[in-house]
Amino acid sequence: MFLRSIGMLAATLCVAASPVLAQRGGQRDVGPSGPPKVLIVPGVRAGTSAFALVNYPEMQPLVAGQMDFKHYHNSVEIEEWMRKWVKEHPDFVEMYSVGKTFGGRDIWQLTLTSKKTGKDTDKPAAFFEGGRHSGEITGTESALYLAWYLIENYGKDADVTKLLDTKAVYIRPINNIDGSDMYRLTAQANRSTVRPYDDDGDGLLDEDAPEDIDGDGLIRQMRKFVGAGKGDAMIDTLDKKGRLMRRVGAGKGDYLLLAEGIDNDGDGRVNEDGIGGLDLHRNYPENWRPMREATGRGYTQGGAGEYPLSEPETRAVVLWLFTHPNVGVANSMDTAVPMMLRAPSTCEETECMYPADLKFYKFFDSVGVAKTGYPWAGDVYRTYNTRGGVNPITGDSARPEPLFGHGPDYGYFQLGAIWYGDELWNGGREKDYNKDGRIDEYEALRFCDEDYGGKCFKAWTKFTAGGALGEVEIGGMNPKFWSQNPPAEWLEKWARNEAMFNVALAQSLPQVEIVSVTSAPVKLAKGAKVQADSATHEVKVTVRNSGLLPTALEMAKRVKIVRPDMITARAGSVNTKILGRAPEFWLNGGESKVITLRVKAGPSTEDRKLNLRFTSTRGGVVDKEHQIAP
Repeated sequence: MFLRSIGMLAATLCVAASPVLAQRGGQRDVGPSGPPKVLIVPGVRAGTSAFALVNYPEMQPLVAGQMDFKHYHNSVEIEEWMRKWVKEHPDFVEMYSVGKTFGGRDIWQLTLTSKKTGKDTDKPAAFFEGGRHSGEITGTESALYLAWYLIENYGKDADVTKLLDTKAVYIRPINNIDGSDMYRLTAQANRSTVRPYDDDGDGLLDEDAPEDIDGDGLIRQMRKFVGAGKGDAMIDTLDKKGRLMRRVGAGKGDYLLLAEGIDNDGDGRVNEDGIGGLDLHRNYPENWRPMREATGRGYTQGGAGEYPLSEPETRAVVLWLFTHPNVGVANSMDTAVPMMLRAPSTCEETECMYPADLKFYKFFDSVGVAKTGYPWAGDVYRTYNTRGGVNPITGDSARPEPLFGHGPDYGYFQLGAIWYGDELWNGGREKDYNKDGRIDEYEALRFCDEDYGGKCFKAWTKFTAGGALGEVEIGGMNPKFWSQNPPAEWLEKWARNEAMFNVALAQSLPQVEIVSVTSAPVKLAKGAKVQADSATHEVKVTVRNSGLLPTALEMAKRVKIVRPDMITARAGSVNTKILGRAPEFWLNGGESKVITLRVKAGPSTEDRKLNLRFTSTRGGVVDKEHQIAP
C-alpha cells in the first residue's frame, strides 16, 4: 500500500540536522518529535535554506494507493508509481535515471514500448517532459497522466496497443525535482532551478526570499496604503468589493503592491533576492544569450545561466536526446497561458523555418487547439508576444519580441524535430463577460466567485509586518492552486486534454515498412554476353512510410541530425555478392519507393537467401528475409 503524505518524503531522503548536511539536496529535518517539519533547499545561501513544510490538501490523494488526478503528486509518490508500473508491466515499461539535479536527486524517466516488437531505439520515438519550472506542476501531472493512460490501456485499446507496439514513448515527469518539491511542500516558489543566485547584485545569495508571514501556508500579495502619488498600484474599481489591485507604475498609485514578506537584508527592498534565479528554459544552446554583457548594447536573457547547458537538469535533457536521435516529436510542458507554444522564438516563422516544416507545425497547432480548447497556438516570437494585443507592462501595442535559449527552438533548429513547449491552465480566465475578446483579471475573479465559490481569493486582512513596512494588508488569489495551476478538482481536465494532444503527436511519427520484395534474373542487353557489373539478379524492395510525418524534416536534413534512409542486404553465403550500394533516400508521410539492388547470386538455395534491413533514424528499423528467384 502506498502512503500519501508529506511524511513519506522523510523515509526516502536524507535527514539533515546540521548546517553542513543541510546543503545536500532535498532533505527533511524530522525534528525532535519525529514528523518532518522542514525542507532543506540545497545550496550555500546568505539567507535561510530551511523552510517549514505545509500540508496542502491539494497534495492529498482521494484514496491512498489509488491513482487519481484530483490531487497533485509529490516526487516520492511519482517515483513509487513508476516503480509499481515497472514491476507490474516489465514487458513494456522501463525506468531509469538520466542524470542528477543540482541538489543530487536522480532524474527518473520511463520508456514505454513493447519489448516483444523490438528495442526502443529501433522505433520512432516521442519525448514528453514536465516539471522544468518549479511551480508549473500541472505539466508534471499531464506527463504522469500520459504514462498512466498508456499503461492502463495497453492491450485493451487498439490505438494505444498499436502505438506502443510500433513506437517508443519516453516520459520524464519531473526534471527539476529540487524546485518542484520546494513548491509542493512549502510556501516558497521560484521560476526554475534552486541553484543560489545573486538576483539583486549585492554580492549575497538568496538572502531576501518572500515569507508566509501570516502563516496561512501561501505567499500571497501584500498591499500598503502610502498615499496618492507615492505608490505603484491602486484599487481597481471594476470590482465593487475593492479586492482587485491594478499596477499603474511608480509614483502613480496610492498603494505599494508587493509579494508577502519582509526586508530581510535591510536594503529598503522586499523579497528582491529569493531562492535561485536561473531559468532552465533559457539555458538551451540554441540562440543562447548571457544574462549580462559588457557593452550594454547586446541582447541579454534573464535566467540564462553561466553558459549554455550550465544547469544539470537541462544538460540531462540535451545529452540524452543526442544519444536518441529516433525522437521525432517532443513536448516540454509549462503553465499558464494556455497555449500550444512552439518555435521560432527569435524570428518570423515564414523567414526562418522551412515551408514544408512550418506546414506540419500549423497542422499540429490545429490538432492541439481541437484537443485542448486553448485559445492560442503558434510561435513564441510573434503569436505569444502579441496574443493579448497590449503589452501588460508598458500598455503599448504588443509586438514581436525575441526569447533566447528556449527549448522549442533547440528542438526544431538543432534537433530538426516537432517540439512544443505548451502552456497549460488559464488562471481561471474562462469567461469573457464583457465580450471584448479579452479576459482580464477582474473577469477571472468574477469566474472564481461564480463557479468556485470565491475559494481562490483571500480577503485583504490587516497584518503588522514589522520594520519599515509596519501595518499592511495580505490577501489576493491563491498563487499555487489558482493563478499558476488549477484547483485540484479541475486538474484532471487540463492534464488529460494535453496528454491526448501528446498521444496525437506520437501517433503522427513516421513509420517505415518493407511492403514487398521481388527478384528476377537480369536480362542481358541485346548483343551482350555478360552484365558490366556481373549481376545475375535484380532485387526490387518496395518501401513505405505509413506515418504522417516524413522520415526527416527539412531542418533535420540541413543540420545532419539524422542519416538518410537506406536499404542494406546481407547474403546467405560468400557465393552471393551484393553489388554496389543502394541509393539513400527520404520518405514523406504516406510515400512509397522502389529500391533496386543488383546481386550476383550463387547457385544453391542457401546462396540465394537475403537478409534485408531498412533503416531510418526517425522512422524505425525493419528486417525482412527474401529468397532470390532462380
